[in-house]
Amino acid sequence: MRKLAIAAFYFSAAVFASRYFIQFDLILLFCAAAALLSLLSLFFSGNNRKRIMIAFLSVAVGFLWCWVFTTVFVKPYWHLHDESVSIRTVVTDHPIARNPRGYRVDVSFKQEGSPPVGMRLYYNNEKELKPGDVIEVSARIRRTDITDDGDKFDLLSSRGLFLSGSVSGSIDIVGSENNLRFFPKRLAERITVQIDELFPADVSHFMQALLMGKRDELYNDTSLSASLSASGIIHIVSISGMHIAFLMGFLALVIRNKRLFSFYGIPLLIFFMAMTGFTPAVTRAGIMQIFLITAPLFRRERDSMTSFSVSLLVLLFANPFSAASIGLHLSFAATLGIIIFTSRINTAISESLRGNKVYRKKPLRLFINFVTSNLATTIGALILTLPLTAIHFGYVSLIAPLTNLLTIGIVSLVFPVGLLAALLGFLSTTLGGIIAFPVTYAARYIIYVARTFAAIPYSVIYSSNAYIMFWLAYIYILFIALPVLKARVRQYIYPVCISLILLFTIILLSPLSPAVNSNAITVLDVGQGMCVVVASEAHTMIVDCGSNSINNAGETAHEFIMNLGRTSIDILVITHFHDDHVNGVEFLLSRISVSALIIPDPEKSFLAEDIINLARRRGTDIIYVTETLTYDLGGFHVFVYPPAGTGDENERGLSVLTVGDITALITGDMNSSTERALLRYASIPMLDLLVVGHHGSRNSTSEELLLATLPDIAIIPVGKNSFGHPAPEVLERLKQVDATVYRTDENGHVTVNGG
Repeated sequence: MRKLAIAAFYFSAAVFASRYFIQFDLILLFCAAAALLSLLSLFFSGNNRKRIMIAFLSVAVGFLWCWVFTTVFVKPYWHLHDESVSIRTVVTDHPIARNPRGYRVDVSFKQEGSPPVGMRLYYNNEKELKPGDVIEVSARIRRTDITDDGDKFDLLSSRGLFLSGSVSGSIDIVGSENNLRFFPKRLAERITVQIDELFPADVSHFMQALLMGKRDELYNDTSLSASLSASGIIHIVSISGMHIAFLMGFLALVIRNKRLFSFYGIPLLIFFMAMTGFTPAVTRAGIMQIFLITAPLFRRERDSMTSFSVSLLVLLFANPFSAASIGLHLSFAATLGIIIFTSRINTAISESLRGNKVYRKKPLRLFINFVTSNLATTIGALILTLPLTAIHFGYVSLIAPLTNLLTIGIVSLVFPVGLLAALLGFLSTTLGGIIAFPVTYAARYIIYVARTFAAIPYSVIYSSNAYIMFWLAYIYILFIALPVLKARVRQYIYPVCISLILLFTIILLSPLSPAVNSNAITVLDVGQGMCVVVASEAHTMIVDCGSNSINNAGETAHEFIMNLGRTSIDILVITHFHDDHVNGVEFLLSRISVSALIIPDPEKSFLAEDIINLARRRGTDIIYVTETLTYDLGGFHVFVYPPAGTGDENERGLSVLTVGDITALITGDMNSSTERALLRYASIPMLDLLVVGHHGSRNSTSEELLLATLPDIAIIPVGKNSFGHPAPEVLERLKQVDATVYRTDENGHVTVNGG
């Protein structure tokens, strides 16, 4: 490794240590300690002296830079934390809708005597803003590096947004900075609009994400984004090194001269990076690509590790807080895995096939080389990203190598040709449409592969299963040991087979939930929302699946169901179509087979329309409840009651009663008057379990309901909220009937097992 790479590596290590392990007040102490330790180099000679001195001095500089950056660029704004102030800022990106919670926009804010700092503003009323607009607002300011309880929160600060502001009142545009700084972002927005015009609705959001990294509309399509994630190809809609390689590869086909390619390629590359927002992944890839382009011009060897290390140094120098970026972790892990392992894997596979007669035929050899090259690249990237995915996101896609193999070649064509179609669309919509036509069908193929493979049972395994984590540890120990023991390629066959057998055994025979071998009802912890799982030995029912918290209720439910060893759901009941009860349903439908969807009259709900359309595509029976429905669910007899009230959607919701090993009532969000109407309509017995209505709102869980049912156990599905849930009045009423109370925000998932 070159000296520059060594310096970059140790500088980066110091930055990571500063962000994760060292308190801010102690950073200078560690800086001084590292500088003093560099004096140890005096006891060595030659290259060892240089290496030791470079290492410790780089660590000292890394610590020092973290302290300087925080002190100069960030700390001057800390006094604004939790203050309401009037400020003037410059918009740096286009607004994004946060349906149904208003909008957000990123801005640059500068106070007198301090460098400008990034800020994210949240507001409720739609306002047409564009990069470069100068705006005045009144907002309550908060730091983004801490939460209310003082814990670290690095999502925004890792992106260079060190403040957030909740706007009160109107946003006034008082000027505009029409300089070149904002031109790339404005052009990116125009290209995004052009993509929307050229491509049909079923692929336009996918193409916006693939070509320009605009993922907000794609993430609103929960079904598609969940399928891309589960199938292991979500990375194709996150602009990264793959897209940079496709762009430069396409340009290399047009410009053959190396000097001309550098002359045009580097500015184009920097401009593309600016359009996509200089994210860690695209910045890393861009810097490495510039090294790759310029190395031959200076008659230098292409050193992947040096360019890799320097790109990390540049990112952390620009913003040490980006050390906490999940995107940075995954991007650099994937690249490092490709650098270290891909060529070795490819060589090993090629050598094992070299003596085969089929391999000697040129057409087949070219095809096999294409397949093995893509497979080796995918495996190389997965080797180091798989543990990070398990840690950060809590799951691992087992199907990822296959889906990447089936789609990566198509993506390599869709990206440059789709971008070309969008650019030509500015000259002629007809010409752009002609080029976009075949790209549309290629994009549909990618989406089809993602949806199909994501729906395969056990395509995803969750790290919450401790045995899965032991299996992953075993895999890594095994495949670290084999190269050390200098095992041949064929000697890997038996360990691979043993690993697969162990995995299948864990999946099929070792579900961990205590509910699996008995009739049980579990109220899942999904934050401020509700999801209830009713499981017997042979059947599964879910009532609602949604959350207004950061939690993805659909993913939480899917994880729980998979850990039960279930591959399908018999009944999915939606009490009513509010976000906190249904916004995880699309995710759930896209990941697991659901036999029947039971719903009330949706009454022109757009959310309901999307769910119903997805359920139809997935072959799920849709049942509208107008009278009491009854089902035999193994150890439970289930009653689904039609709406008992009138008025808003809460009162027009369904309610569910289970009778059997556990007699339980689920009332959704109905209020006290509707509870009384339900008691008049249905014969509700004494309850073992009451799932407390409306997350513990004071207007629900009436005294009449409690005295009529006398529940032994009451579970409140609740998370962090501003509504005061659960209300003290409700807790007092539950206490009066001697119900044992559990709360998902305090107890997590709560399971009640039957006899």
